[in-house]
Amino acid sequence: MTTYEAVVFDHDGVLVELTEMDLLRRAARAAFEDHGVADPPETFVEHAARGELDALARIEDALDLSLADYWASREDHAIAHQTAAVADGAKPLYDDVTALGDLPQRKAVVSNNQHDTVRFVVDHYDLGDHFEHVVGRAPTLAGARRRKPETHYLDAALDELGTREALYVGDSPKDVEVAHRAGVDSAFLRRSHRADAVLDREPTYEVETLTALADRLAD
Repeated sequence: MTTYEAVVFDHDGVLVELTEMDLLRRAARAAFEDHGVADPPETFVEHAARGELDALARIEDALDLSLADYWASREDHAIAHQTAAVADGAKPLYDDVTALGDLPQRKAVVSNNQHDTVRFVVDHYDLGDHFEHVVGRAPTLAGARRRKPETHYLDAALDELGTREALYVGDSPKDVEVAHRAGVDSAFLRRSHRADAVLDREPTYEVETLTALADRLAD
């Protein structure tokens, strides 16, 4: 059994429930309204909600709208919508987050969500004492292009922790892939929303709860 110096966690779907897509669609529409587009094509709304930058880039020709300017507005609204949902109880923690206290390793959070959203969740739920480092993406096009499975944010967290003897815990194939690219072990958390997920790469561990992961690491 490997002894880890650090355990790094994804955020959405691991610590806190996933953001509803309808909320992100509302944020996308509000961002279009900021730029005078009152009735944007639904395909663009969907691309914006899902963060599909290559497809969304067509707004520059179709709507004469700078992608960078639009994306900045989209990120602002996504942060505002998500933090409001957290404050209203619509994006709760998973019950098994209590297992963080059973893990003696140094801990961090690395997420594809915006940094301000992730930081708000950690503070709102008083999780800060668990984590030495919390990082989400920068709310820019460059920040979005560095999302997992790119290793930029995970590498930064590992550098901050000063170790590569680490385990990355996530709930998506991208999380398993980014761990592989960064040269660290992975734990795939197969929660109910990932029951049918097919992994392209085998994780070091596969568990259904954080409690089960803590038990595995204690063996």
